[in-house]
Amino acid sequence: MLKLHFKDNRQPAVWVTEKSYCIGSASDNQLVIHDQSVDALHAKLFVEDDKYVLKDNNSSTGCFINGQRVTQKEILPGDIVRFGNTELIVLDPRKLHEDDSLQGAPWRLVSDSSWLPGKTFIIPVERPVVIGRTENCDITIPGTHLSRRHTELRIQGSHLLVKDLGSSNGTFLNDKQITEATAQNGDRLRLDVYTFRLVAPDVDGHKTRVRASIDSISKPVERKQASSEPKRWKTRPTSPGNRTEPTYEESSSKHWKWVLIGVAVIVLAMIAGKLLW
Repeated sequence: MLKLHFKDNRQPAVWVTEKSYCIGSASDNQLVIHDQSVDALHAKLFVEDDKYVLKDNNSSTGCFINGQRVTQKEILPGDIVRFGNTELIVLDPRKLHEDDSLQGAPWRLVSDSSWLPGKTFIIPVERPVVIGRTENCDITIPGTHLSRRHTELRIQGSHLLVKDLGSSNGTFLNDKQITEATAQNGDRLRLDVYTFRLVAPDVDGHKTRVRASIDSISKPVERKQASSEPKRWKTRPTSPGNRTEPTYEESSSKHWKWVLIGVAVIVLAMIAGKLLW
């Protein structure tokens, strides 16, 4: 995620939270730049292979990165991007203080109805946002179902305050009509036929993974202390340790047994020989 900061502070800084951003002076762009030198659709900013790429849309005054005109080029933290006469500084969230990240991270209003499919609106921290059908509103939805000034959204700490501005058709939070209420992440906002999902800042998304240090990689392995108890070796069934060897007495008795049998056979053979004679 990147943060685009207007160099002359003419407009609030913008967090790049989507994979595709349209940039121009027309009100239907994700990043609207109020400047006569900026075309209606001046450029596009999109994510490709985890890189943020700026592409010029054949604009009349061009797109510049660090003073060099570009047609399509990756932007990096620290770059100065210029659209016509407007310059923006690309900031790296990793170098922002944690408190700044919490304050600057945007709430988002994501349309999930068929009237504005996939449309996303950023709710800035610096000021309240008014939704209505006139061009004087911060978020203009030119529909007859909305009042001229329908609803106000204001960030208060970690919550979002939703306030109905006396609209004709009402403001609904999670299908309950409200005059003023505090919204949480994931709540659903309905303004007559227009429905939106409220998305809280993803603070964890601003954190960057850090490569493990060399000290943690080369940390010596802790070895176990040698035990003073006698070792108990595990042996296979065929090893000598698992066989029962015969004792000396058992071997001697078996030996004399076979000797006596042999003598008896010889004696019987001699007796049989005499009888035959």
